[in-house]
This record gives sequence, C-alpha cells and structure tokens, in this order.
Amino acid sequence: MKYILPMFLLLALGFNASAQCKIALDKIDEFDSTRLIATKPFNIGYLVATGNVAEGFDGKESVEEGKAIFSFGNENNIRSFFLTLAVLERKFYLIDAEYNVHLKLKDGQILTLLNVPEDGEFDRKIMMWKYVHTCVVPLEYFHALRNGLVEKIRIEYTNYKQTIVLEDKQAQALQDAVKCVEERLKATSAPKP
Repeated sequence: MKYILPMFLLLALGFNASAQCKIALDKIDEFDSTRLIATKPFNIGYLVATGNVAEGFDGKESVEEGKAIFSFGNENNIRSFFLTLAVLERKFYLIDAEYNVHLKLKDGQILTLLNVPEDGEFDRKIMMWKYVHTCVVPLEYFHALRNGLVEKIRIEYTNYKQTIVLEDKQAQALQDAVKCVEERLKATSAPKP
C-alpha cells in the first residue's frame, strides 16, 4: 500500500501536467502537407503604461509588455521550432532580419536567435508601436529551453536595445510551452501498430 500511493500521485501529477498543455493550433495544410503546432500566447514582461490617457481616469492605462508563442513548423522535410514575440515600444525603431534576439537563462547561458521581424505597426488605441519578432530556435537551443528557465529577453533594434525581464511564472510558462509542443510532437509522431 505504501508504494501504491506514491505511484498514484506521480501518475496524477503527470496527467495534470499534460492537461495544462495549451495548444492553440495543430494543423496540417491539405494542399502542401505543411504542419504547424503552436501554443496559446502567454504574457511576458511587466505591465507598462500606455501613451494613451484613459477617459475618466487620472492615470494612464496599462498593458502587458509583450506576449510569446512557441511553435513547430514542418514544410518539405524542413522542421524547425520558433519563438514568436509580440512586444510594445513607445517609439518606432528599425530592425533587420539577423541574430538580434538574445535569451538569458537563469544559469547564465546566453542563447542568440535568428530574428525575422515584421515592421512595427502603430496602435492608436494605446498610442504605442507593436512589433512581432519570429525567432528560429535551433535544436540545441530547444533542449536548453526545455531544461532551463529564461530570465531575460534582449531585442536589439538599430540604435536601441530592449530588455524584457520575465517573472518566475512567465519563465515557467515559456518552459511549459516548449514541453507542450514536444509532447504534441511525440504523441502524433509515434509509430502506429
């Protein structure tokens, strides 16, 4: 009996971890067989005051500093993981497609990712610029993200650097997203008898 209870608790915790896996998309394109798996977005950074003064309030509205999505894409036998960051900036900044996004893990390791950014878009509702950074995550970095926690994210624009500090629960959410995509890949790519 004393061995059954710990085994039951381990199984229950294992099922609970899988139940918290939040996949937003797992789709195979019917025309070209491209497969995309993506987690639901989660917040990164702190709440920041917008450039917009809310009506009827003495202060400014606040919004999340950014959101992140972890994903996997498979097209024509090219398989890759991606980390997509949507962040807010007060000013317009130029940024090129190059290795300009850095992840600092809690153990001090720095991972430098290839970023393919979209041009900034001005949001009149909050009076701030929105940027989307899609970063390619190599396999060795995938394993580092699966086994470690990200402490900070640095984005290097032309003549400006932005550092986003992750709270502990956000760092855990990123690691969980990586594991979630891995679980979905394992579950769907297992050989069928």
